[in-house]
Amino acid sequence: MSVFDPKLQKEPYYPVVKFYYYKEWRQFEMKFHSHEAAECMHVLSGSCKVETDEGSYQLKKGQIIFLDAGTRHRLIVSERCRMFNVEFSFEQGCTAFPPFYKLCKENRALGNMVNKQASQLLLHDTDDTYQCLRRLILEVDKKSEQTDFMVQLLLSEYLIRIAELAEAKVAEPDQQAYVKRALAYIHQNYDREVSVADIANSVHLHPGYLQRVFKAFTGKSIHEFLISYRINKAKAMLKQTDISITDIPHYIGMNSQQYFSTTFKKHVKCTPSEYRKRHQYNDNLRRKSEDIIQSAEA
Repeated sequence: MSVFDPKLQKEPYYPVVKFYYYKEWRQFEMKFHSHEAAECMHVLSGSCKVETDEGSYQLKKGQIIFLDAGTRHRLIVSERCRMFNVEFSFEQGCTAFPPFYKLCKENRALGNMVNKQASQLLLHDTDDTYQCLRRLILEVDKKSEQTDFMVQLLLSEYLIRIAELAEAKVAEPDQQAYVKRALAYIHQNYDREVSVADIANSVHLHPGYLQRVFKAFTGKSIHEFLISYRINKAKAMLKQTDISITDIPHYIGMNSQQYFSTTFKKHVKCTPSEYRKRHQYNDNLRRKSEDIIQSAEA
């Protein structure tokens, strides 16, 4: 059944795993074919080419191709490619888990993907997506009736991850705008506990995708930039205020004095106390110099 079948938006259907496998292909060329289920190919190593009636896609490590049910395609491997394939469809039933149409209403990315009806998508994988798939397959392998709910839960999460990757791909031309918004969030919230997930949620991007875009534009990971920004704020406080060194960590979102001291020394090559004394000494010398000049001019 197609992911875009209108019945999925009206009747209680649930996602189910139809087939999956790990496989390493070597110099292989597949004939054109199609499946009754939708398919995702995750490239784990090497590279390959997937041809469809609509185009040709080059895949390398860390990429996924989504193919809707009924999409004619074939796989071509020139040298070597290791991949993880999973096929999924939808079935009617009665479970405690919400049906697919409710998931589409609750999750914007999934709803958008279904509305756009793209039968094939080339996506950049994230570790979160792959780990979600691994957890799903481990649950499927248990082959127990008690696992049905967990399989529906994990497969639904996996589809949402795929939809988020698709949404991020559409937003690629606006990558710089997302980075600017992430920077603004850091500037406004550095003084409290902040996670990558918080920042990604504020700009409506998947954390793994935002990490890649952020580093491409700033040269630093989000964590590295946040630490650097906090240390610069601490340096300014040590130079320009009389705030106690033991209180400064709380002003910059580092609630551990030991962590602050260790991190500060790693970045500045001296302790906070040494930094404050050095700059207070320099400021005193500057003020004395200014007083001498003013006296001479008088």
